[in-house]
Amino acid sequence: MNIVDMCKREKELTLDFQLNIDKWATINDEVKNIVSKEWFCIKFLNEEGNGINEEISKVPDDVGGVYIFLLKPNIIPDLHLYIMYIGRVMRKKEFSLRKRCRDYLKDTRPKIMYMREVWGKDLYFYYLPIKDDKIVEKVENELIRVIIPPCNSQIPDRYVQIMPDQDAF
Repeated sequence: MNIVDMCKREKELTLDFQLNIDKWATINDEVKNIVSKEWFCIKFLNEEGNGINEEISKVPDDVGGVYIFLLKPNIIPDLHLYIMYIGRVMRKKEFSLRKRCRDYLKDTRPKIMYMREVWGKDLYFYYLPIKDDKIVEKVENELIRVIIPPCNSQIPDRYVQIMPDQDAF
């Protein structure tokens, strides 16, 4: 591998994570209580990395909810984790958690393709079934706003701090 290839590969493997401590303390208490419940998970891709994991059958096909794509290299088991993407499934649109998980295998949004193609073998699909679509939307928006996952494109209430006017000299 030459130096150009090494630099290209390093760039391919680099993501920006915003660790915005100012927002962490502002999470809505109701949402915090909801997400403190038990989450379920499956490994996203099969061992070959070319198809959906057969455990997809465990994911509910009759309920919506919130889901997270979590990168879990397991170098330090259960501690080496990265939240890559947060999404939701609304039943009013005839979706289910299982259908939505399966859709990510062919999703063509650039950040999703990037996440899947570069880290797919270490991606896990975590999901929290929620029956009320209004709650689903509230939980998803709040989690994205507070966590700011690198593969989400739309971030509610993006943090921008305005500095007061100040003379240059």
